[in-house]
Parts: sequence; C-alpha cells; structure tokens
Amino acid sequence: MSFGITKKVERIVEMTLEGTDAKVIVDGRISTPFSIIIGVRKGNGLSATLFNLVLHKALKTLEQSNTILNRLT
Repeated sequence: MSFGITKKVERIVEMTLEGTDAKVIVDGRISTPFSIIIGVRKGNGLSATLFNLVLHKALKTLEQSNTILNRLT
C-alpha cells in the first residue's frame, strides 16, 4: 500500500517500532518485559499519525470506488 512517503521516512518509522519492549502492572506487580511485534504503544505520538495516514488512504479508496460514502453527497 503506497502512502506517498519517502523510503527515508518509512525507514525512520520502522526504526522507531523495531525492538520495542513493554511491561505491565498486574495486581501491583510489574511483569517481565515482552516484545511488541504488532502495532504501536499506547500514547505513542506516532500512533495518531499512522492512523490518520491509513484512514485517509481508506477513505480515498472508498471515494474512488463510488461506494455509499460518495452517494450521500
């Protein structure tokens, strides 16, 4: 899926997501670290940007396919 971003920006995004570990608190105890292999961490500033990019692409695709979104106007 193409979003019109450069390979450099794409690589920077990949680098910020690679090797991400997290811990959670359960019953007042901190877990051992585990790897995050899908998605972004909650509160990560990048998550809103990535969501907006994908939503924009999805809406453009729907608009071009002349779906119900286009018929409401």
